[in-house]
Amino acid sequence: MNERFDSLLANLRAVAEPTRLRLLAILSHGEFSVTELTQVLGQSQPRVSRHLKLLDDCGLLERFREQHWIYYRVPAETEAGRLARVLLARLDPDDPVVVTDMARVAVLLEQRSKRSDAPGGEAVAPERAHDEFLLELAGELGEPGQPAMLYFGSAPAAVLGAIGHRARRVVGMNPDRQEVQRARALLHSRGLNHCVMQQGELKALPQTSASFDVVVIDCALAAEARPVEALREIARVMKPAGRLVLVEDYDALEHRGASGHPLALLRDWIAQAGLVCSRLRPVDVTGAQLLMAIATADRAAAAA
Repeated sequence: MNERFDSLLANLRAVAEPTRLRLLAILSHGEFSVTELTQVLGQSQPRVSRHLKLLDDCGLLERFREQHWIYYRVPAETEAGRLARVLLARLDPDDPVVVTDMARVAVLLEQRSKRSDAPGGEAVAPERAHDEFLLELAGELGEPGQPAMLYFGSAPAAVLGAIGHRARRVVGMNPDRQEVQRARALLHSRGLNHCVMQQGELKALPQTSASFDVVVIDCALAAEARPVEALREIARVMKPAGRLVLVEDYDALEHRGASGHPLALLRDWIAQAGLVCSRLRPVDVTGAQLLMAIATADRAAAAA
C-alpha cells in the first residue's frame, strides 16, 4: 500500500538515528519494558523513553500496559510496522552493534526464564500441554496462515508454544502476571516473536473490536461470574467471519448448571451471546474431560 509523502518522510527520519534503529531491531524480537531496554542499550531511562515516544508517535511501535509496566514492540500488521520490518531486513545480522544487542537480549530472556521458573512460577494447568489436547486443538484451527489469533487460558506457554506458528499475529492472555511473564520468556526464547503476551481479564479485553480471525478460550469461561457477558466481549473482538474455539472442563460446567447437561448449558451460553455453535463435542485427555465448541458470529460460515 502506498504511503503519503509526509508520513513516509516522518517515519524515515524517526528510524534514521542510531539508538532508535537499535530499539526497532530489539523490539522486533518481542515486547520489552523501558527498564529492560535500558539494560540492553546501556543508556539512561529518560533518554530511552524519549526515543520510544518518538517511534511510538510515528506508529513504528505499539505499547500496552501490564499493571505498573509499559511494554513496547514493533507492530505486526500496520503499515508503519511493515516499513520497520522491511528496513530491519536490510540490517546485517553479523554487524557488531546488532550482535552485541542480540547477545544482551539473550541474557535478558535467560533472566526472565530464571525468574519465571522460581517457586510459584509453574504452569497453572500442566495437563494442557498433553499431546492429545494440542492435536485436537490444532485440528480445529486448520492449516497455518491465519492472520490473527487470540488465546486466553490457563497455560499460554504450553499451548502457544505448540500452535503459535499457525497465525501471523498472536496475542496470548492470562489474568496472572507471573504466568504472563513465564509464557513471554518461553515463547520469545523459542523465537516466537510474533506472539504478544498480555495480562488481562476475559470480561474486559483490551483489544479493539473485530481484531481476530480465531479466538481460543481455554477453560476460562466456567469461572466467570457472568459467562454470557464474557462471551459477548469475545464476540466483540472477533472479525465478522471469525471463529471461536471454546474449550471447557466438563466437571466445571456441571457444577455451574443447577439443572441440565453441560453440553446444553454451553450451547445455551453461546446462543445467548449471539454466536452460532456449529459443533460441540467431548475431548478426552489425560486427567480431564473437556468439551470443545466451535462458534461463529456468521451464520453462513457456521453452516459451511
